[in-house]
Amino acid sequence: MSTKQDLIEGMTGVIVEAKRVSKLLDEQGDWSVKRPAGWTPKEMFSHIASVSEQIATTGPGLLGAPEDFDFTASTNVTEMNARVVAAMSEKLSQELTQAIVANFGKIGAWVETLSDEQLATPKTFAQMKMPVSDMLGNIAILHAHHHMFEAAIRTAF
Repeated sequence: MSTKQDLIEGMTGVIVEAKRVSKLLDEQGDWSVKRPAGWTPKEMFSHIASVSEQIATTGPGLLGAPEDFDFTASTNVTEMNARVVAAMSEKLSQELTQAIVANFGKIGAWVETLSDEQLATPKTFAQMKMPVSDMLGNIAILHAHHHMFEAAIRTAF
C-alpha cells in the first residue's frame, strides 16, 4: 500500500516532470507532433490536466462511496477522453502545464489531510479492489508519468 509520504512525493514528482517536459517541448517546438500512441503532447497534457482536475474536485467524494462501487462501470473512458481533450484544444500549452501543476498541488494538499485509515480504505476501480492510496497512486501519479513519458519521446522503441 502506498503511504501518504509516497503519494505526496509522487504528486511533487508529477509537478516537476510537467514543468520539465513542457520546457523540453517548448524548446523543440514539438507540442503538435503526433506520438506513436496517437496523441500529440498537447493532447496528452490536456488529458492529464482533465484527469487531475477530476481527481482534485471529486476525490473527497471517493471516500464516501461504497467499497464495491466501480468508478469506471458507467463510463466510456474512450469517449470521455476524446471529449475532454477536445474541450481543452484552445488552451495554450503553458495553460495546460499550469493546470497540471495547480491540480496536483490541490490533490497533494487533500492527501495531506487523510488519515492512514482513510488511505487504507478499499475501493473499486476498473473491477479491481485496492486501497484508496493505491488508487490515487495509479490513477494520478503513474498515469500522469506515463503520458508525460509518451509526450517526451518521438518514436516507439
